[in-house]
This record gives sequence, structure tokens and C-alpha cells, in this order.
Amino acid sequence: MCTLPPQLSGNLQEVLSDKLQSKKSHRLPAIKRGTVDRYFITSDERILEYDIDEVLFEEKSPYQKVQIVHSKSFGNLLLLDDLQNLSERDLIYTETLMQRGKEDYRDKEIVILGGGDGALLWELLKEQPKFVTMLELDKVVMDACKKYMRSACGDCLDNYNGSNYEIIVDDCVKVLNNYIKEGRKFDYVFGDLTDVPISPTPQGEVWDFIRLILNNSLKVLKPDGKYMTHANGASSPTSLEMLESEFSKLQPSVTFTQDSAFVPSFMEDWVFYQVSFKK
Repeated sequence: MCTLPPQLSGNLQEVLSDKLQSKKSHRLPAIKRGTVDRYFITSDERILEYDIDEVLFEEKSPYQKVQIVHSKSFGNLLLLDDLQNLSERDLIYTETLMQRGKEDYRDKEIVILGGGDGALLWELLKEQPKFVTMLELDKVVMDACKKYMRSACGDCLDNYNGSNYEIIVDDCVKVLNNYIKEGRKFDYVFGDLTDVPISPTPQGEVWDFIRLILNNSLKVLKPDGKYMTHANGASSPTSLEMLESEFSKLQPSVTFTQDSAFVPSFMEDWVFYQVSFKK
């Protein structure tokens, strides 16, 4: 055992007393345990507590874990792989994604990549488009939302064919490739798929998928068309910068604008992009 000289021992005591002295404190609430998970994360992985009181639907599809839970604040809430996706109070998410009031969808041809909750399709149909095609892989998501999220999706998921829309249950990449071969062109392509990941570099399977979707979407856009997508939370600027860097590499060259909105069930500002060809 080593004994410190009296002088050093005194100095160490002063340092420890200063460092350990409590100048400020706060009490953290207890974690609530139970059969219903109440805790989810923000885009930058901060923990959020929700007032969830019931699980209405839960099923593991071939692609993901699908749940719809009830929140006292947000109504029914769709969770995909334990991440909040859309609630009945999140109309602002859909309206910002589609830039309602800023874009004219009347008589336009539109394709939605993903969008299984049906909210985007439902809101676009109110704008009197010529035709909307929705490409969704996971039928389990649509069946769950058709029953428990009707205030968001209306009745558009009841039938996969309507007078001015069609829902195709298939891999959007495969269908896009067919459209490219056929020379199909659209006024708007919506990327309502995966969020931009948080990663040190734009590498990995999700980033490869994002690049594939971006490149193939441009190939089916009309010269004056637009690609519209969601990205990530405003509190994750690095991932947003990496996505914008990917935009700069696209050919033909594109220009883009950015918008954001506070999404109630996300409890944070979410960022959306509108991409078009340079004139």
C-alpha cells in the first residue's frame, strides 16, 4: 500500500471535494414497467416516453415487425420494427412530404414507392390527380392500417384498384425497372420508404438502397417532374448532409429544396426534400 505525502494528500482532498460537491441536481422519473412498451427514440437516439396504453395489432410480416398501438396523445400509432412511423395526429407529416399548397397535382401522373400506411395516397387523391400508382411490398402493413388507421388512410386501402389509382403489392425496385424498360414517365415520384440512416459514412446496405432508388426514380421522371422524399430528423444534420452529397452526384444533375415540420408522434422536426432536374 502506498501512502501519499501529507502535502499531496491535502491537495487531493481539496480536488475531490471540489469535484464531488453537488452544485445542481435533478430527479429523474422512474422507468415504467409493463406489458406495453412506452419508450422509443428520436432520430438522434434520445429516449422518449409515450402514453401508450394498448397494443391493437402485432404481427411479424416476412419483412418487418408491424404494430399498431394506442396513445392517449396521438391516437393510433403505427410502429415498424419498434420505430414510430405514423400516428392519427400526423397529417402535417404527409402534407409536408407532398408540399400541399405548393405543388399542383391536378391531372398529374404519380407513383408512390412504399407508403403502406395509405396516408399519402389518401391525401393525394383529394388533389384530383390523373392517376396514382402505389408500390408497396408489405401487405401486412396495409391490412393493419386499413383496420386501425382509417382516420389517416380513409378507405383507399379497401380496394387495390380505383378510378384513378392502383396499389401494386410488389417490390418497388422490380416494378421501377419494368417502368424504365417500358419508357414510363411520371410527373411525381414519392420515396416513402426507409429513413436516411445515422452512420459515420454513406456506406452500407441502406445507403446502397437509397442510391438505387434515387437513380431509378430519376429515370422514370418527366423532364419537369419532381422526386419527393422524407429524410431524417433535423437533429441529425450529418445524415442530412450525406444525403445532399448523394444528390450532388446524380446524373443528370439535379437541384433540390428542403422543408421541415414538427411531427407530433416523432416529437421532433422532420426534414423533407424536393428534387428536380436542373434546367
